[in-house]
Amino acid sequence: MKTFLLLCLFLVLPVRAAAGEHLEEALRDQRLHGFRSVAAAMERLRNVDDVPGADAPLARRWRYQSAMLDLALGGDRAAPLKAGMAAMEAMATSEDCARCRFDLLLAKARLAVRASTPAAGETYLDQAAALLAQLPDDGAREALLSAQAWNSAVDGRFNQAIELSLEAYALAADHHDEAAQIRLLASMIGANANLGDPRRAVQMGEEAYARADAVNYRALMGTIALDLGHAYSLLDDRPHQRVALERALAISEHDPDQIDTLILALNNLSDYYLSQPGQNQRVLDYARRADALARAAGSEIDRAAPLANIGIALGRQGKLDESVATLQQAIDIAERHGNTTYVIGITQELVRILEGAGRDREALAQLHKADALEADLTRQQREKAVLDLQEKYAAERKSQQIAQLSAQNQLKQAQLAAEGWRNRLWIALAVMLALGSVWLMHSIRRARQANRRLAWQSSIDPLTGAYNRRHTQGLLERLQQPVQRRADDTGWNAGTGLMILDLDFFKQINDSWGHAAGDAVLVAVAQRLRSLLRQGDAIARWGGEEFVLVLPDTPAGALPALARHVLHAIGDAPVTVAGHAVIVTASIGAVSFPANPGQGWEAALGLADLALYQAKASGRNRAFCLTRVSADVEPSRLVRDLAQARDAGEVDLEMVPGPTVRAAPVVAEQRVAVSA
Repeated sequence: MKTFLLLCLFLVLPVRAAAGEHLEEALRDQRLHGFRSVAAAMERLRNVDDVPGADAPLARRWRYQSAMLDLALGGDRAAPLKAGMAAMEAMATSEDCARCRFDLLLAKARLAVRASTPAAGETYLDQAAALLAQLPDDGAREALLSAQAWNSAVDGRFNQAIELSLEAYALAADHHDEAAQIRLLASMIGANANLGDPRRAVQMGEEAYARADAVNYRALMGTIALDLGHAYSLLDDRPHQRVALERALAISEHDPDQIDTLILALNNLSDYYLSQPGQNQRVLDYARRADALARAAGSEIDRAAPLANIGIALGRQGKLDESVATLQQAIDIAERHGNTTYVIGITQELVRILEGAGRDREALAQLHKADALEADLTRQQREKAVLDLQEKYAAERKSQQIAQLSAQNQLKQAQLAAEGWRNRLWIALAVMLALGSVWLMHSIRRARQANRRLAWQSSIDPLTGAYNRRHTQGLLERLQQPVQRRADDTGWNAGTGLMILDLDFFKQINDSWGHAAGDAVLVAVAQRLRSLLRQGDAIARWGGEEFVLVLPDTPAGALPALARHVLHAIGDAPVTVAGHAVIVTASIGAVSFPANPGQGWEAALGLADLALYQAKASGRNRAFCLTRVSADVEPSRLVRDLAQARDAGEVDLEMVPGPTVRAAPVVAEQRVAVSA
């Protein structure tokens, strides 16, 4: 009976809201609770009693049209979007509505990114930022920060996206906008996962999902669950990954506005079952359903991933011709839409299928194609990284000039103030006090500097500013005991990631340019590595051209993504030494310890060193990451032959390629790759 009454109440509420609700009440409720779906939210606003007409005050018309435009953008609804843009344009032009112009610029930025690139959206965002000073504090700054964060995330600038989202979140909390806080939390799940911090992504995702569930913000819960599934997959937590993806499927299955989420949920579930032995039929069921939905929605690009999964599953079932045809269909779709990343990934799967079928000539042709695409993509990314670096350098120089001018001004003011006091004090007393103060301060300063210098020299490498080997050994000793204890208590822990990296052919730099150039390269590499670290991470110069990264709370599954960031941070842009562009690359071995019960940091670092040797023996400029070590494998066997242990299925060893680099067209035409 109680269930029946609740159902009746649920059915009656929308009618009552539509019949007697005011605009401000509906908008306030959406700020507090979000909404079940875009369609329901738009219908609710259309049916309020006081929909503002042409004679309504400008502020009320702006609030209504802005809310409708925001919903239309989120739901990707063409007709309401066009109407909303036209209404805002009219108010901005004929009534000089600055806030209407501001919101219109944010909408144009999002549409420009969808149609082109993040750089296209940046132009509109800069114009909106210039308008900000003219606007009252009614949420405009929060809206701009949210838009900038989204743009940064699309552009792969995840650190910046998180910083902007956190600033916007603080403003949303001040305005008691619960729905905006949930959206901003949700936006940081993927950013943290892409930065190689899946544990933080999971924490934010679980909080965002719980808060969305508490206020019934179902329009966002499917997306949150999808991102949680991705974060759990990076932690190699398969049970939680499946639960998150099934949540996303259940939430989006009956909401036409969440068709994109539904397609992704189905395809991600097919990905999940690809990792489970003997589940090829489930892979096919989920992927075929995702493909059918994408085809019905007219979204061809969304068919590429499901078709790829279908092709892989068919290949595993021995249906080779059908598998190859399906994978080629997926590649054709990705090529038509210019998605090079998809083309490379699916082509690599096609190569594996062809190799397994003994069709080596076809496999080789496809491999050459994938390699060429990957080289071109890396080149484009490297060129963009150089441009970004130049912009950053220009901004830093400007900041330094401003700081210098400010310091000079402060010095002049201090000198004037000192002159005034000297004129007011007795000369004899001033001299005595000054001499006494100088002597005392000089003594104290010398003592403090000596203490600081002693502490610094005992833990820091004097050339690079990284920790030295002795300090890092102590750090690993301290980390080892908590890691072992946590594993014993709970049966699971994220572990501590260890990366040992060696600069490639470093001796050639010293031989070609001198030891001063080699020192400059070491300093530059340390700076680049330091820019990637989270709070609590550490970088150490282990010896010569070897560095070690200590990454607490880093699971083995996150190591390949982190290694990719490190390889590109080092190798994407050359190091400038005395006017010469010196190209630097590195080889990396990585492991998360304890990789098996009772393993200490020394044994773990030994494994990482073996993986490093594998990277160097395989051609350098790459990483080998140990993502799994069988619990029953003998450590002595791993030490003897890591590759043989991998072939025997006792370890999982994932190779991550470094960037494709070419010598810069300057004096350094010798390609100096930066172990001996």
